[in-house]
Amino acid sequence: MRNRWLVVVGIVCGLAGSVQAQREMLYSQYLVNNLSINPAYAGSRESFHLSAFLRRKWFNARNVPVSQAVSMDGAVNNGRVGLGFQAFNDRMGLFAATGVLGSVAYRFNLPALSHLSIGLSGGVNVLPIYDQTSAANINRAVGSLGVGVYYRADRFFAGVSAPELVSREPSIAGLTLYPAVRPLMVQAGYQFPISETAVLIPSVLISKIADRPLGVDLNARLWFAEQLGLGVSYRQNSPGLIQTNYVQLLAEYQISSAVRLGYQFYSRTPESPNAMQYNESSVHEIMLRFSPNALRFSY
Repeated sequence: MRNRWLVVVGIVCGLAGSVQAQREMLYSQYLVNNLSINPAYAGSRESFHLSAFLRRKWFNARNVPVSQAVSMDGAVNNGRVGLGFQAFNDRMGLFAATGVLGSVAYRFNLPALSHLSIGLSGGVNVLPIYDQTSAANINRAVGSLGVGVYYRADRFFAGVSAPELVSREPSIAGLTLYPAVRPLMVQAGYQFPISETAVLIPSVLISKIADRPLGVDLNARLWFAEQLGLGVSYRQNSPGLIQTNYVQLLAEYQISSAVRLGYQFYSRTPESPNAMQYNESSVHEIMLRFSPNALRFSY
């Protein structure tokens, strides 16, 4: 009996480190990759887009883990159906976490060139659970299912999503080891032309998890001549396993019509804000986007 509880305690400790990184890496990227929180966004830009993300701590740390993520989406059937795919390999938490997600969305054309999309996503996250009795990691696959609705007009956009509406909870000996975090997210934003070449895009994201305080993100992005974009965001009560508050700074540069380079700075590591395995709490991320046949510029 004692050994059984040692196993349970060991697995719980493992999950406390690994599951917190399960989706938080993707959630924190939504300003430059809306697909990460809403499957209905798949194909909304109509043309194919591929984005790659590289995240790591640069200062005062040597040989630190590097986290990667890839996101791609496009439209088929004359733009009526959107398809998306995401994969991530997170090494910023106490333990590793990897996962793949697929998305499909159907778009309805509305008056005044506006669109309403309904999306569905599904995927698998692989979590290494530490077993103290054997001193080994046991990979455990956790499935999830998400839904979303996304509305886009000429300048206004809004969405409602539950990216983990259904998520299987790992258990052992009939005990649930990790109650799945199932956030409900509501976002809205508007594009304000402030000159002939500058566009200001304020937005807000409201997130709610059962039995937790409301999460609020306040965002502002400013684009100049469709070439240089700067942004700032403040996140209160982030929707990960561990809630945290942090500031996010963004910079994007449109190198050519098909290639965009971006940089994001986080004042705290979203995946493990309370972890002490490094000398600093901030983290840096580089984005590279490739859209070879973009029909229009997308912010």
